[in-house]
Amino acid sequence: MSPSTWQLLPRQGISCGPLKIDFGQPRAALRSAMVAAGFVPPKPERYQDEDDFQSTDKTTFIRVRYDAGDKVQDIEFLGGALAYQGAPLHGGTTFADVKKRFKAAKLQLRDTQWLGDGQDCPELGINIATREDVGGDGDGIEWVILSSTFK
Repeated sequence: MSPSTWQLLPRQGISCGPLKIDFGQPRAALRSAMVAAGFVPPKPERYQDEDDFQSTDKTTFIRVRYDAGDKVQDIEFLGGALAYQGAPLHGGTTFADVKKRFKAAKLQLRDTQWLGDGQDCPELGINIATREDVGGDGDGIEWVILSSTFK
């Protein structure tokens, strides 16, 4: 799979062209779609309720967590390019840039009330953490996490 920009679909999931990861999507269907799109088949993880999907060129890394019914519940965007309405959220941006764009769009950022690190954007139903937030260095984006249970 060539490097492509994924699009955030607030409170729904993410997409890249015809490929979608949606909340409530069955695990088996998602695995088939991701492998067909050129992602490495997920290996059994230490946590039975999640799959790690990595593109064969290792530029995109997405972790998906499933609910008790084996349907998509959480999407962790950990590597690659993710955007919302054309503006980068992950890959090639910093938190300072994201914060400016969110302010201009009147999107709120608050200290997380959902995870241990990062900032929440309630309107989009996401958590964004910087490398510094998770113990590293810098203002680069470490992750963007979406959840069907985000409040």
